[in-house]
Amino acid sequence: MTVITISRTLYSGGEQIAEEVAQRLGYPCLRRKELILGAAEYFHFEEAKLIEAMAEPPRLWQQDRDKRDAHFNLIRATFLRRCQEQKGLVYHGFSGQELIRNVPHVLRVLVLAEESFRLDTATSRSGADRDQALANIKASDKKFSKWTRLMYGFEWNNPTLYDLCFNIGRVSPESAVDTILGIIASGDFVPTEPSIQKFNDELLASTVWSAITQNEETSGAYVEASAKQGRVLLTGTARSKKILQAITELAETIDGVEELVNEMNIGTIWRS
Repeated sequence: MTVITISRTLYSGGEQIAEEVAQRLGYPCLRRKELILGAAEYFHFEEAKLIEAMAEPPRLWQQDRDKRDAHFNLIRATFLRRCQEQKGLVYHGFSGQELIRNVPHVLRVLVLAEESFRLDTATSRSGADRDQALANIKASDKKFSKWTRLMYGFEWNNPTLYDLCFNIGRVSPESAVDTILGIIASGDFVPTEPSIQKFNDELLASTVWSAITQNEETSGAYVEASAKQGRVLLTGTARSKKILQAITELAETIDGVEELVNEMNIGTIWRS
C-alpha cells in the first residue's frame, strides 16, 4: 500500500490538498476526526480521551505521559489497520507523521501557509473578523506546538520530519497537489519487500501494545513494544510478578508474534 500523510496547520489549505490528491489517485481520504472515532469504536474506548491524547498538551507530563502514549497508540493501531486494508491511503490532520514511523514507502508532507492566506481562509469559512481569526490561528499553533514538544521532544514544524514541505501562499494548492502526484508517479515511494516488512513490524508492535493496555489485568502497566520480523520486545514496568506473567502470556497469543522478549521491570508506577 502507498501511504501519504499530510500534516497541516489550521486554515492552511492542507485539507483541500489531501482531498484532491486522494481523489486523483483513487485512494480513501482519512481525516483526524474520523480516525479517532474509528479507534473509539474499534477498541470500545472513550472518544474524549483519544481526542485529548492527540491534541491537548499534557498538564502533568511526568505523571501521565505513559497513559497518553498508550491512548495515542490505539489511534496508531487503528490507522495502521486502515492502511493495511487499502491499496493506498491519504491522511490529513495534525501529527500525521507520528502515526506511522520508520516505513520508507510513506510520503510525509507538511502544509504550512502564509498568515494572509490563513486569515483569508478563516474569515471566509467562519465569518469571524480578522482579529478573532488571527487569535484562533495563534492559539491553535501554540497548542499543537506544546503538544509535540512535551509528548515527543520536537517541534512539529521541523522540516526534517517530512519529505515535502509546502508554504501555501508562496506555492499554490494546485502546484502542491501536482508535486505530490508527480512524486508518487516517480516510483520513489512504491512499497518494497523491506519497506512492507517495516510496516508489518510497526503494525505488530502497535497491536501487541494495544492488547496489553486494553486488557483489564494488564492495563495498569507501563509498556512499550517494538517488533522486528516477528520478534517482539517489551519494555517498561509492571506492579507485580503476576501482572508481568500475564503480559507475557497475553502477548504470546497475538497473531504474528513468533518470539517474545519481555524486558519489563517490576516496580512502582507513578502517574496522576
